[in-house]
Amino acid sequence: MKTIKAVLQKGGVLLLTLALLLSLSGCMDSVELKNRSIIKVVGVDWAEDEFLLTMLQFSPQAQSGEQSSASKSVVAQTSGKSISEAMGKLGEYNGNEVFLGNISFLVVGKEAAEQGLERTLTFFNADHEVSPEVYIAMAQDKAEDIVRAKTQEGANPQQLKSLVEQGRKNGLLGRPTLRDVMNRLQSDCADPYLPIFETVKLKDGEDVLRIAQMAVFKNGRLQDTLSIEEAKGVLWATNELNKAVLTVDFGEQKASRAAVELTKSKSRVKVKIENDHPVFYLNIRSEGNIREVSFDRGGGTRIEELGEIQNEVAAQIKSTVQRTLDKVFYEDKSDVFRYSEFVKKYEPQYWKANQQNWDELIGESEFHINVECSIDHPGLETKHSQTNPQGQAVVGQ
Repeated sequence: MKTIKAVLQKGGVLLLTLALLLSLSGCMDSVELKNRSIIKVVGVDWAEDEFLLTMLQFSPQAQSGEQSSASKSVVAQTSGKSISEAMGKLGEYNGNEVFLGNISFLVVGKEAAEQGLERTLTFFNADHEVSPEVYIAMAQDKAEDIVRAKTQEGANPQQLKSLVEQGRKNGLLGRPTLRDVMNRLQSDCADPYLPIFETVKLKDGEDVLRIAQMAVFKNGRLQDTLSIEEAKGVLWATNELNKAVLTVDFGEQKASRAAVELTKSKSRVKVKIENDHPVFYLNIRSEGNIREVSFDRGGGTRIEELGEIQNEVAAQIKSTVQRTLDKVFYEDKSDVFRYSEFVKKYEPQYWKANQQNWDELIGESEFHINVECSIDHPGLETKHSQTNPQGQAVVGQ
């Protein structure tokens, strides 16, 4: 009897708790889906001293005679002295509440980037509905062109995300999210970078998108643009390169050619203060496979040639990284590599005394770059390397 009574008492408590939960009302007002303007993609341009927003808007309300509106999207455009003002006008025009929780992509126009990323992104970073994992890209010209590309109804958000994710897999860019960009903007001296999208017109007149370059910033403003090859140099130097394909010449008179796919790269940076200036030791280790070899004699790659190929690949990586450092770090004074954070972390007293003179320190800094490359020989059951006991080709400074 005691057991039955206890069960009944527990059941009564559960029922009471459920009733109380159902009676509670949330602190946020509910809004029907048809009364929301659901934004999927936002393009931000700067024109005539105003922000111009071009937005891909999902419309959940079916039109007369339609059975479903699941795939219906429209492009909306507003402008204002601030992004808040421009975004507010969208609600004024259609009477709906603007919902930003479904934004999956932000595009910043070139002129807006020149005005400063922080003034463009602060609105989205402060909005609790916007995910910090939203991808960001810069348009080669106008953000409006990117949002309207692909179809007359505008770019598909998933297509934009896929372009970034595929670009990361292919070694064209890192991970340009709102979180990462804002962390760099809010750090002491680190600077952000963004992939640059451009539209390409096909023979049938359709505009398609592609990753064209990388934009690097200084103090939040657009500083320079990098080629795809230079962008790889940034990614190698920041431990963000997932994959790369390099073509190198080898053999007598460099008459043979090998295409090597690097499937794994790892970069590490150490910093020391020597003669009162930072000295960075950058070590890059890459692994891959030979995908294609072309030479007159035919046949496969010989064991004795593998070491030369590895050396050529390591030398090409080092050369690419060095050229990128010369252009971005030394000439542009842009710290997209976040090397200032290494100085702050590992030499805090030195950083405290010299952080106001970081641009001068950049000019006085030194780099020692060491590249290790290990490549599998195609057609063999075991891995072979001919340059040292660890099976790696090494190019150091």
